[in-house]
Parts: sequence; structure tokens; C-alpha cells
Amino acid sequence: MFPQRYTPVAIFAAALTLTITTASAEMMEVVNIADGDTLNLRAGPGASYPDRGDLFEHAHVNVLAYNEDGRWAQILHQGRIYWVASKYLAAPASGADTQRPRLGPNVVTGIAVGDPDGGLVVRDGAGTAFGRLGVLADHTAVHVIQFDRGGDWAMIAFGSDVGWVSTAYLAAMRSTPEPMPDATPGVGPDGGPLPAVFSVSGVASGDVLWVRDAPRAGGNQIGSLNPGSVVNVNGRASGNWGQITLNGQIGYINMRFLTRMAENATSATANGFPLGLTCRGTEPFWTLEIGEDRRFQYTSLIEGPDPVRHLAMATPATSGGYPFAFKAHPLTGTIDQKSCSDGMSDTQYSMSIQLQRPSGSTGHMENLFGCCNPQ
Repeated sequence: MFPQRYTPVAIFAAALTLTITTASAEMMEVVNIADGDTLNLRAGPGASYPDRGDLFEHAHVNVLAYNEDGRWAQILHQGRIYWVASKYLAAPASGADTQRPRLGPNVVTGIAVGDPDGGLVVRDGAGTAFGRLGVLADHTAVHVIQFDRGGDWAMIAFGSDVGWVSTAYLAAMRSTPEPMPDATPGVGPDGGPLPAVFSVSGVASGDVLWVRDAPRAGGNQIGSLNPGSVVNVNGRASGNWGQITLNGQIGYINMRFLTRMAENATSATANGFPLGLTCRGTEPFWTLEIGEDRRFQYTSLIEGPDPVRHLAMATPATSGGYPFAFKAHPLTGTIDQKSCSDGMSDTQYSMSIQLQRPSGSTGHMENLFGCCNPQ
């Protein structure tokens, strides 16, 4: 039997755990950030820890705990744990940064202390007659995908699926930076409405359009888009800069290098999910056509075409946008905004797809991988 040993890393981790003061998760707002500056997301409770990203003024975060002296707060942001200086956090200003629920980031509000349900009930349909999927505590951040016809119920991302909640207990949450005076979030530099679908253009062959962590040329590069890539712009942040979601992370791109896609072409979307695509894969060879009318047609080179399906659900990542999960029963899968190659030709694809499809009479699900481009 080997002797038990403790590494310095393990001892440090144990010591760090002892200094954390736990607290119930609470929604806080980023405040008092100097003009043009941001709040650093740190890997640990101190300025010496690596910088993992930034938060803008008025962003909302879930605080999980504080360190021993209360100077650093542990937060949950976009599904990951970070530390921020607590002096830049405050309770959200009443009415200042929240409003009637809308598509995108919202927050649960108005839940009474001692509520008999324990919070906001999430249901599997738009109404109290539908089954319960879970409960959300007051101040929980949620992402609204769509509303029912009357606007009384909202579909939200819930775990790996979706659920419905009453809009009476939701308030919109401002999570984007304040726009410059010359920028209106809902209007693009071309005067057209946002959100909308664009293609990357004007980028030299072999070059890319950089996605940055702030709406300025000096922002850090967090990703890139190839020429011809299709991108959904959520809104306008500042000047020519538009906000997008790339791989579940908020980013910014210069809209000078974007061309708005015609409404009668491939700009049709379902909750932001791109329609009008052709996807291809190998092993075995297959094609999936996704029509603007939500029609799904899978064809195998060996087995021939499947029956026509129709898109039943399209769910963006928790922070909105890519990757999108979709259902066209019995087909399910995800589409991501990543450059892709079929490995057999020089064709460059702007999206990748992972498709699950029942195979044969046993119904065994097979995982297929491929690439997609606008039709």
C-alpha cells in the first residue's frame, strides 16, 4: 500500500475552500465601472489570478459566495464559475434596468417569501393545466425563446430542453453594454431591423472576420468567421459593431463586413435557428435539406430518402444564439456556427451539424456528423 501524500495544489485548494463564505445565490448588478472599462472575471479571489473575461456596466450575475474578507464574489456566468471584485456589485436598481419581459435575457421576479410552490413553476406547456417540470427561485436568470399568442406564457431554455413559465413573474434584463448615441440596438448600420441574419462579405480570401469580446477593434479575439459564414446579429452595440452569440458566448463583430441576407432567401429563421440549409455528411453518405417552410428531408445514399419531417422545436444556447438544438421527430441534433470541411472536397461550409437518427427496425440511434451551407 502506497503512503498517502498531499500535494501543494491539494493543500492550497483545501485552504481556499475554507475561506469561502457561502450564501444563497442572489442576482446582482455590475455598477460604478469607469467609462470605457469593464469588470474583470478572475479565475480566483484576487487580482493575481488569470483574467478570464469581462463584464460590462449593468450586466447581471448570480452571486454564489464571497471570500473571507468579502472583497471578492464567486459568480456563475454563462455556465461557468468566476470571481469578481465585490465593490463593483450592487442589488439591481428597482425599475432602472428591468422592464416587461421580452425575448432574450430575463429574470424571475415577484416571488413572495414562503410561496407555496417554492418559486416560479416551469411547465411543459403554456398553461397551468400542463405538467410541472421544475421550479425557479426568485432572481433566477432565464432566456426567453418565444411567447404564446396572448403573451401570458413564455417558453424558456430549461436544462437541455425547454419549458413554459408565466410572464407575470418575469422582467427583461439588460445584459448588453449601453449603446453609443449613434447606435440603436434594434437598427443596423444599413437602417434595417435587428435581430437579423447576415453573411460575412468583403473579407479577403484566406482571411477571417474576428469576433471580439468588446465592441471595438481593440477587443480581445474570442473567435472568427470565414467569408460566406451565416450569422445572426442580436443587436447593435456601438457604431458599426453588432452583438452575436458564438459557441454560447457573447461577442462583437464589425458589421461593415456583413451583408444582410434577403428576406426571400436564407434569412428565414425559427427562434433564430437558420432555415434554408443543405447539410452533408459521410460514413455513410447522406444529405439533409432544411427548407424555409421548416421541412426536414433526410436522404441516405444507401437507404434512400426518409419520410418528410417538419421542425418541431429549435432551442438556442442558454445565452441565446448558437449552438442550436433542434427536433424534427424522430430526428434530433445541434447546429453550430463553426467552419466545417467534408474532408473530400474544397468546399468550405459555414456551419457544422450533429444529427441523431433512428437506424433500422431496432430504432437504435446513430450519431451523424456533417457540414451545412445556405441553399
